[in-house]
Amino acid sequence: MSVIMKANALKATVAGFDSLPLGTTADRFREMQAGKLISKGEPGRYGGVTMTNSDRVNALLACTFDPPKGESRVAYVKRFRRFELSLATYNPLRSKLSFEDNARVAFQFVEGLGIKFDDLGHALDGIVGSMRSNAFAAWEAGVHANVVAEFHGDHAVTVTIDRPQANNYAIFKFEPAKASPPVERAIERIIRFNRIVFEKLAANDETAPDQD
Repeated sequence: MSVIMKANALKATVAGFDSLPLGTTADRFREMQAGKLISKGEPGRYGGVTMTNSDRVNALLACTFDPPKGESRVAYVKRFRRFELSLATYNPLRSKLSFEDNARVAFQFVEGLGIKFDDLGHALDGIVGSMRSNAFAAWEAGVHANVVAEFHGDHAVTVTIDRPQANNYAIFKFEPAKASPPVERAIERIIRFNRIVFEKLAANDETAPDQD
């Protein structure tokens, strides 16, 4: 069953991940609302809306990454969300399957989660949604699993879903549709969202009326 989170709880949650001031978080939240990337409620005591999976992911991205000079935060988040699936692989260090079969098994490995891998936005939304609906817990079946989204700068993202006790895992890589030729970077900044990030985004942190 889906759980409720209103705007103020989401602001507090994403601010807490990287100790971002609540005022800064609120400014970025309003920017996302103006760009139609986060739902906005109506005036009044009961005008608040429950944050969707996309709302929660978009708030996280907006409060984690700063766009390059000259690009709006809304456009930057949209660009991340449009990253296309470029690779799906299952147990790449141990598997002797063909490339095509390996990709097929990767999707079979996670099919119980109900995640769509059309693009990065759908994948991240799906991870949050699987935890809100308890699909992730059912898929784990009592054996702890990991999920990690690793951002390599703003040019590639890998999502790893892992059953460490069984040493089974699937990796899904996302990149821009029209990627420029590879550039050797002197410094590679990597930001990793661990399982706890998605758990907190999926949590029921607020039941009081919320107008934002």
